Amino acid sequence: MLRLQEQGAIYVIVDGLDECPNSSGLTSPRAEALGIVQKLIELRLPHVHFCITSRPEIDIRYVLEPLTNHNVCLHDEIGQQQDIITYINSVVRSHPNMRRWREDDKKLVIDTLTKQAGGM
Repeated sequence: MLRLQEQGAIYVIVDGLDECPNSSGLTSPRAEALGIVQKLIELRLPHVHFCITSRPEIDIRYVLEPLTNHNVCLHDEIGQQQDIITYINSVVRSHPNMRRWREDDKKLVIDTLTKQAGGM
């Protein structure tokens, strides 16, 4: 079916590849999914386009980076980080229990969660 170019453009979207289980030992579901994606991309069909979203985990990067034409990393984007700060700040300052906390405690929670968010 993918080889039938007269069908027009085909878009394959894989969202959250990092959420696929990655167990050690036997071939994991994530490794299987990566293998399928890799084989499809390596077909180099001009009318088939891929968009794959994932956290930049090492096994995923190892397979996909050599295959990519265009790579966008949102984890390092200033706007992404500011959105996370704004969201955490909003929750901490509007939650009924957290509103009663000391200002220093709120700041500590906001700073810690922001640093540990890892772009997510």
